[in-house]
Amino acid sequence: MKQSQFIGLVVATLCFGAGVCVAADRSFYKGPGLFSTRPSETKSLQTIDRFGPVGMGIELHQPAFVMKIKNIEQGSPAEATGKLKKGRIIETINGQKLADIDPRIQLGRILAAAEASDGVLRFAIKGEPEPVIVRVPVLGAYSKTWPLDCPKSDKIVRNFADYLARPDSNKGIADIGMLFLLSTGEDKDLQIVRNWARKAPAHTYAWYLGFGGIPLCECYLRTGDKEILANIQRWVDNAVEGQYLDGWAGRGGVPSVTYGNGHLNAGGTAVVTFLLLAKECGADVPDHALLGALVHFYRYAGRGGNPYGDHRTEVGFVDNGKNGNLAFAMAAAAALTPEGEDSVYSAARDSCAMTSFYTTTFMLHGHTGGGIGEIWRSAAMGLLHEKQPKQYREFMDNRQWHYELSRRFDGSFGILGGGGYDKELWGAAYPLAYTVPRKTLRITGAPRSEFSKPYQLPKQPWGTKADNVFLSLHAIPDATGKRQDLSGETLAEDSSLHFFRRFHGTVEVSDTVIRRYIHHQDHNIRFVAANKALGINSGYIGWRKPGGELRRELVMEFLRSNEPRVRRAMFSAIYETLRREKRTDILNTEVFDLAIQAVKDPEESWSVKDPSLQVIGHAPAEWVVPHVDLLLPFLKHEDWWLQNATLTALTPVVADERCYRKVLPPIGDLVRTNQRSALTLGLMGSLRAKIKQGGPAVHQLAKETLKETFTGYAGVKTAPGGQDISSTYDSHLEFIASSLADVPGGLDVLYEVARQRYPQEILPYKEFFLNADPAQFGRKLKKAIQPIITEELIPEFVGRNRETLQKLAAAEVQSGYAGGSRDVIDGLAALYARAGQDEHGWNMFADLRDATWRYHSFDPISAEQVPFDQLITRYREVTLPEGMLNWYAPEFDPAKLGWKKGKSPFGHYMGKLPTRPIHKCGPGCTGPGCYGATPVNSFWEKELLLMNGSFKVPAFKEGHRYRLRVNDGNHVGSGGGHIVYINGKPLIEAKTCNGRGAGGLPKGAYITKEFLGDFQGGEVTIAVRTFLRFGDKYKVKPTTRIPQGKISLHIEEQKLPPMGDDLVRKSATVVAMLSSEWQAAQDPADRERQASAVRFRYDGKFVPNPKLLGGWKTIGVVRTFEEFTPDKRMNARGARFAGINFKDDGETENVTRLWSGDALMDLTRYEALRMKIDNIGGEEYLFIEAGGFSTRNKPDWKSQLIVMKKQTK
Repeated sequence: MKQSQFIGLVVATLCFGAGVCVAADRSFYKGPGLFSTRPSETKSLQTIDRFGPVGMGIELHQPAFVMKIKNIEQGSPAEATGKLKKGRIIETINGQKLADIDPRIQLGRILAAAEASDGVLRFAIKGEPEPVIVRVPVLGAYSKTWPLDCPKSDKIVRNFADYLARPDSNKGIADIGMLFLLSTGEDKDLQIVRNWARKAPAHTYAWYLGFGGIPLCECYLRTGDKEILANIQRWVDNAVEGQYLDGWAGRGGVPSVTYGNGHLNAGGTAVVTFLLLAKECGADVPDHALLGALVHFYRYAGRGGNPYGDHRTEVGFVDNGKNGNLAFAMAAAAALTPEGEDSVYSAARDSCAMTSFYTTTFMLHGHTGGGIGEIWRSAAMGLLHEKQPKQYREFMDNRQWHYELSRRFDGSFGILGGGGYDKELWGAAYPLAYTVPRKTLRITGAPRSEFSKPYQLPKQPWGTKADNVFLSLHAIPDATGKRQDLSGETLAEDSSLHFFRRFHGTVEVSDTVIRRYIHHQDHNIRFVAANKALGINSGYIGWRKPGGELRRELVMEFLRSNEPRVRRAMFSAIYETLRREKRTDILNTEVFDLAIQAVKDPEESWSVKDPSLQVIGHAPAEWVVPHVDLLLPFLKHEDWWLQNATLTALTPVVADERCYRKVLPPIGDLVRTNQRSALTLGLMGSLRAKIKQGGPAVHQLAKETLKETFTGYAGVKTAPGGQDISSTYDSHLEFIASSLADVPGGLDVLYEVARQRYPQEILPYKEFFLNADPAQFGRKLKKAIQPIITEELIPEFVGRNRETLQKLAAAEVQSGYAGGSRDVIDGLAALYARAGQDEHGWNMFADLRDATWRYHSFDPISAEQVPFDQLITRYREVTLPEGMLNWYAPEFDPAKLGWKKGKSPFGHYMGKLPTRPIHKCGPGCTGPGCYGATPVNSFWEKELLLMNGSFKVPAFKEGHRYRLRVNDGNHVGSGGGHIVYINGKPLIEAKTCNGRGAGGLPKGAYITKEFLGDFQGGEVTIAVRTFLRFGDKYKVKPTTRIPQGKISLHIEEQKLPPMGDDLVRKSATVVAMLSSEWQAAQDPADRERQASAVRFRYDGKFVPNPKLLGGWKTIGVVRTFEEFTPDKRMNARGARFAGINFKDDGETENVTRLWSGDALMDLTRYEALRMKIDNIGGEEYLFIEAGGFSTRNKPDWKSQLIVMKKQTK
């Protein structure tokens, strides 16, 4: 987020077409907005998707704000009028126009006033002589203590409970609506939940295990129903089996080790709550699962934000509600352990809940839209209604409008403004905000029931006693012992958004103000204050702006503080500044000595030791060398945060001649035994870089260490709960291999050990070798690598990609990204180039980058103009100027219609000819990948650009393929969409810019076979249509008007690399194939047997089998030999081939099917299929395995058999 957003700057103009701007009314709002998501008074179109139980969505148009009806919900009071229709302008509601304040808040107040009086809402609709009257139920007004002692709140609760009781109602994700029914505390709701809880199917996804498991347990603790307890155990077993490294992925299983490091805490946090409640119910929850998860998540409390995955805590004030979610996990822990309210878990609960107050002004922000965050943020604040009554009241009263507008006419809830979460599926949990203060659930404060079974949890689950102060709800005493009273804080002054505005405003804050905030209760506020002492404005999600004053005396004061919370904030800020801004001037010997002191002190909090170790890692080697013996034991610390920080701390000395022999082996041992990607994946990049800088002796020891790490890797393939985690085992081995490949001379070692570990693979980790500089290879590897490429890798590649290669070579495939990393011919060409045959790359064929074109630029007609902030890219169908319908045709005469003549590239930036690269391009974008930095020759004036030119293009050659390149930037977000015509025929149309994953790919089109006749030598007419755009993001609409665009074209050619059938046949002798023997060894319960399963290898020595020779026709498919009977009618439609002709040289009519002896080799899937001839009833039948071998098949799976009958001549 830009600083201007913190200090409330607004855009002064609103622009529609490329050249049409309308002055925006700056005076709509009379003060700063309370919430960051307040509708912008300059944006052309915004929506309020639900006007509460009225059943209407409202659009906000300019001038700020004209209301239009967005939609009418079926069955709603709005629909009942029969007079309210989409698109109608609302002039007033109950006599009020939108004015001065957040329209959402005003609408919430209008609704509340109507519900408190007669339930009437009068809509003055433009063009209607009389107001349209909508009637909503009268609920009364909120009391001052709402939702407690409040008839209106009680009615809302009862309406939603009655909705949930309906058989056809949406009970929410994992039926979390059942938790709401329990939270009402009413007996009639309990029976509904009880019936559900007895039969609720046990899920495997973390989202469902947590959201559904919590009400399951709460129901048992209320009823003692043994049938429910048995069901809870089934849910527990699934949760335990799905656990990975103390947490959970969102959708079960183990994702890529780099995706959240295997965890998704938005889903997994609630599973911790469930397991703790299940333990209280008396379910069998193994300690490794229960305590592992408890300790893992407990660490997040009071130390920042509950992170996305298996990470350190996050800084910033957008937590997607995960801290609120964690508050309930800690509430469950406090409920379970005998110490209860006197436990650290109780304090952790309150600390997590308190973050709701400080984060709420950034409501509806989050990774996937933010709506889910409002569930737990609101509910968690209810846990503090007694301990923090003023802040609770401030929170609830200022968010009242959101609860009002989230309600639906049928009693259910959505989550207004919550994106994909604004629906009943997620809204079913939102009204917990009304019931949490009732304290009817164990996780909300209900006393133990007769069915509760307390369990002693660790009294100090993590860290030292000094860490416990991080859970305090109170501010930190200053040097005089005085403590700030935070109870009177308000959202308008003290929550995150308004704290930022004041703290990072135009007036520099004093040391006194910084001291005040670094002694605040909230961790993230302290972190912002610490950064300020370093001269850095920080906040939101990782936003930072350096350049301020370094207040060194203040920094040292905070580092010497007696309070761990202050020391952590300062060390953390120093580390972030060293890491991100590379400000080495802030790290002097005083700071370093204090970091060493923190590491030495056995009573120091782990929360301080962690960033202290990270700071040490940015010091000169001379400072670190004397302390190596102090640091090394932390590699074996019980917590991965400190292990990881120690790797950072040892980075300066890992290649230092004075101590590398002492440092490298224990680091290697840590990597050898590690299977947590969050800790390290192989060697950290900083360690690799240092080792590269070391001398020959360092390189030798690094190679020896990593060789032992690779060959002796001690990871496991099955998690304690039974989950298959073999994919993470393989991933860590790959990262170790990558680390070894990075060491000078390491590729030779990797070649040796990888071939030993994977004897069935041609070249394990081939990308490391193929991407490396051959100068790094030793003599043995240099000798081996070229024949491996030519004799093994190339045949394998051609065999695996034969069909796609043939289609591309025949110009049968079209793509807007012609070639590059996704193109198999380019992949094959790269292999040939690696073997020294580099004539198969792309080369310039017809250079039109500076060609002369006829061109015309214009803006759409007014009815087709779209405000700049409503489209990401603006490519669309528009009305063409008169006489230009056939602008792309060869016979079109642009000169006749006054088209200009100019040289490409054409360009535009902010109303002028660009003088620098645009569309995310930099000075280096001069080809052959991106040409965004080449000079622009002609000004592209208006939104649309039409280009038409006829060019002499040489004839295309046999054995080559061709592509047209569109040069409008090949970075993610570049380009504005285009269509290209060849001789009047459309070649390619791209309606959007480059999306995620398209960066670096060559944009344009293949010249496909239907166009080859146009390129026989002579003149070719090329025409292009494209649009300016107003930003360079690929999925975010622009907020600032920055018109930009650039385009040119050229044609490239590529000589096709050899890809004949001889290479396909050769691949049979290279690629190890799956077979029924391999399949029989696939047993998830026996990983060693599975890993040692041998694949079929063809040695190239043909074994004759005269009985097979000739043609055979498929007559059907059977599961087993015994199932076949000649007189049974069969269906051959499911067979993989209709027939086969066996030739006496081991070939068949299809190059992808070879045979030898009793094996048919299918080279489309590289499977060796067993064949058997049997004489049945005097007729010969051939049975061939159908294949389909896979690790996903169940242990008793067997291939079907294709039944064939010999064809008569």
